[in-house]
Amino acid sequence: MKTIMENFKGFINESPELPDFKFEAMLKNLSRKDRGKQDILNDIRALPGVTVVYVIEADKPRSGEDYSLLSIKVDRYVLGNYSVKSIINNITTKVKRIDGTLSFSVKGIPEQI
Repeated sequence: MKTIMENFKGFINESPELPDFKFEAMLKNLSRKDRGKQDILNDIRALPGVTVVYVIEADKPRSGEDYSLLSIKVDRYVLGNYSVKSIINNITTKVKRIDGTLSFSVKGIPEQI
């Protein structure tokens, strides 16, 4: 377990030469007629260096809200020589600002591709 955590810490704070990576995140958004989940997913896909690999729809616990688990691939060449932690924080901040997004949180540990 110690080795796994050391590798993870190294991956998060690594040199800029590591390859692309992917991570999973939970998206909670408003479900509106004028701006639905597809619009929000399109806005996420439009972020530089970001590719939404897959979307798993979750049950709706409340009316007017949608939950989805997203797998997101990040192209480090496009985003520059920043740490994984900085890139994920930047993406999270941008997604949270998208109209209709209620929350966006990273789940699990990022993986190298």
